[in-house]
Amino acid sequence: MFLKKVTSSCFLMLLCACSSTQQTAEAPQSREDKIKLGFGSLAGPEGITLGSDKISGRTNDSAGYVVNSYLWKASLDTLKFAPLVSSDGPGGVIVTDWYQPAGAKDRLKIQVRIKDSKLNSNALEVSVYKQAKQNDGWHDVGMDNKASRELENIILLKARDIRVNTQ
Repeated sequence: MFLKKVTSSCFLMLLCACSSTQQTAEAPQSREDKIKLGFGSLAGPEGITLGSDKISGRTNDSAGYVVNSYLWKASLDTLKFAPLVSSDGPGGVIVTDWYQPAGAKDRLKIQVRIKDSKLNSNALEVSVYKQAKQNDGWHDVGMDNKASRELENIILLKARDIRVNTQ
């Protein structure tokens, strides 16, 4: 008997809670309206942000580019002699496959990383990896710092030329 009364009471309370005496209002459209009406967000006043204007120390410009477009174009143009394995425009990374110049005993793999949207030498990092042919195959020799610097200089000069010629 007690169980019937409790069940009936719960049912009546549930039914009363569904009454249509509440006023309905439209959701606030602007941020100011939300603040006036006391609307909040579990994620904070700005909501959830997936990414930001700064990505790994690089800045987005107004066109959405994360890396300098002149450096990007100059890098692709400079590395057109070697087959590309990967090129990530927004990430600013270009990786070539192993390349063996005609008549050379060594082969090279090049990685270019553009780290900023500014056109300067700090925004560019070039790594040239070297392998030597031996009887049983290719063996790592290490990085070729001289070739890395030379390629950096070539890319920077070409990027500056592209910039001057497009203005």
